[in-house]
Amino acid sequence: MTDKADTLRGPYLEVRLHQVSPLPPVLNGVLVSLSLYGFYLLLSMQVGQPIIEPADQGVRFNPAAWAALVICLIFGVATTMPAITQAQWRASLPQVRAVLDAAGQDKAEQIAIGPTRRQSRTSLVAFAIGGIVGLLVNIWLLNPPNMPWRDYWTSISPFFAIMNTVVFGLAARGGYMVRYEDREMKRLVENHLQVDLAHLEQNQVFGRLALRGALAWLVMTAVILLFFVESTPALISATALGFALLAAGYAFATTIGPVVRKCSDVRDEALKTVRERIQARANILVTGAPGEAAPVSELIAYETWLEKLPVWPISAPVTRRLALYGFIPVLAWFGSAAAELVLNRVS
Repeated sequence: MTDKADTLRGPYLEVRLHQVSPLPPVLNGVLVSLSLYGFYLLLSMQVGQPIIEPADQGVRFNPAAWAALVICLIFGVATTMPAITQAQWRASLPQVRAVLDAAGQDKAEQIAIGPTRRQSRTSLVAFAIGGIVGLLVNIWLLNPPNMPWRDYWTSISPFFAIMNTVVFGLAARGGYMVRYEDREMKRLVENHLQVDLAHLEQNQVFGRLALRGALAWLVMTAVILLFFVESTPALISATALGFALLAAGYAFATTIGPVVRKCSDVRDEALKTVRERIQARANILVTGAPGEAAPVSELIAYETWLEKLPVWPISAPVTRRLALYGFIPVLAWFGSAAAELVLNRVS
């Protein structure tokens, strides 16, 4: 039973649902978010919760309506991100296989399928823990104080209780996913990457994978940053934003970190060998003893080439795109602030 749990793999539930949909994952995520928010709007009208309310200089979104929109967007992104990540991994699989040994190629194929059964079960535990935390946060921080239970069930609060539970659960499971994906990538690179110093550009596929992983977390960061436009507990928003930013950097670094270390080790070993040969050749020239006849100039040229050889699997286009992606959270904040200004002018 344990062996099967460690070897049998399958995608997460939401990935399976995306696979049966005829639409691409991004469009599926948008439709899910809009559908959930449409349900919130219907529920808010049913219980008499305002969507737009008067403000000092015009009107504004009701804080609850804005928070519901952000939570629905977070849910859409969180349930779409695993499907996008898996699709990107499968698209990059031919390039990844080209730099691995035979055992590594089989391992990469398995990773592209999804997590093992044991990892899936552990992710459910992480989801449950996160869900409990989300429910407690909703009860303690987001509901009006001293609200009777009979009034609670006739308000908009149950929507937030359910959504916060699910969203916090997805966040906890997402953190676990990053952790196990990091371990699998590290083992794959350390044990199976075949480093060809003459063709290190082949390893740039890992830089592209790292960029895509960071992009997914930066999009999540941008959505979470929308909380700052309307009033919400600052500690919740700041904590969630901090975790999202850390996850984006962690996802990028953990993908390319093992590749950099492996390439550096191979290059350092080659440098050590060539320097030993240079020293041996220098001793031959000094003593006149018979030995290796390779020209010192060629060995020195090879040493210089190795010293200047970049081991980072990041091309210039990846660097530029990473810099541009860093503006996504900032643009999201300005875009939401601009929408609020437009709403005040139109009203």
